[in-house]
Amino acid sequence: TTQAERGRELFLKTSKGIACGTCHTMAGVGIAVGPDLRTLASAVGPRPLVMTIRMTVTAYVQDVTTSEGEFPGIQKGKQGDQIDIWDLSKIPPVLRTLKASQVKSMKQSSTWKHPPASARYNSQELADIVGFLKWAATGSQTEIMPSEVE
Repeated sequence: TTQAERGRELFLKTSKGIACGTCHTMAGVGIAVGPDLRTLASAVGPRPLVMTIRMTVTAYVQDVTTSEGEFPGIQKGKQGDQIDIWDLSKIPPVLRTLKASQVKSMKQSSTWKHPPASARYNSQELADIVGFLKWAATGSQTEIMPSEVE
């Protein structure tokens, strides 16, 4: 739909900050760093999706301390002595492969903020993003009205 197209554009690039597609993938676009949004978008309505977009702290982000310093990250996986961690201090995030011995600690971050929380999207933009997420997750072609996300 036209709304899903507008939402897709905002998902991929925005002048209001870091776009969702910098860390999430939907409909074959974006980077699969953060949680998969298909399950969420297919299970909840417009307002809970907007609450997720606006939330500041996430449970997935860890403060990773290494011998070289500290960075916010999301662990992608661990195999043997190697840990793959998305370094969120870089835009777009960079996948780092570290030896377990290089990681001094990992604890839930209390300082990292979900980038879209500061984007200040207006109601129409949020409705368009939600329209794209709903279309990508379920094939829904129902237009999301701005009043449904306020």
